[in-house]
Amino acid sequence: MDIRRAIRNALGGGADISAANPLPVDTSPGNKTPLTVLDEASIAAATTTALADCAAINLSGGPLTLALTVKARYNAAAVLGIRLHVRTSPTNSAVGIHTAVVHATIMTDANAHFIVNELVGLTIENVTDGSSGVITANTETTVTVAALAGGITNQWNTNDVYSVAGADYDTEDWDTWAAAFAANTVLRQTKVYETDPMYAKVLVENLDAAQTVTDVEVIATLGA
Repeated sequence: MDIRRAIRNALGGGADISAANPLPVDTSPGNKTPLTVLDEASIAAATTTALADCAAINLSGGPLTLALTVKARYNAAAVLGIRLHVRTSPTNSAVGIHTAVVHATIMTDANAHFIVNELVGLTIENVTDGSSGVITANTETTVTVAALAGGITNQWNTNDVYSVAGADYDTEDWDTWAAAFAANTVLRQTKVYETDPMYAKVLVENLDAAQTVTDVEVIATLGA
């Protein structure tokens, strides 16, 4: 018996497999979702973007591929390009309890281990009170806002529960790579990952000590 009849019999009958009657081939692209996670008009010389500048890339839905595409415009006088720092998190959220006395603008968690000022620009929520505020500074154990709003008392009371969405990311890179560079041009580059993390964010570092880099965009494409 030839291979065509063997395949026909295995599939339950029908005509022989031939050029006129080939096996069906799935040529669909699959389920892929592109998302712009970082879009900066400019990044100053020798500056790295913050956690607050990048939307979280949610990889928790199961085995996924991740493609990161970066685009940047380099100044004619630039001598160095940009470096991407990919950080991961198991939760994408820092949670805890205010352990100090009542305070209007400073949340204190004696058990926290924040990186100084890494939370600036993110929003902290007083879950107990229902209020929230944009973070203006933080130390290892404190988070400061200009004011809390939208709650009952709009202050931190002892044992109030807090949550900071977009936080709790590693201090070390999961991956880092320097994007392609050429002065006075716009370049775009993509890197593909077989992922394991739950969440990821991208920090972009301008390596040039004197020149601003502009029109910086990072697109994350998730594939099933």
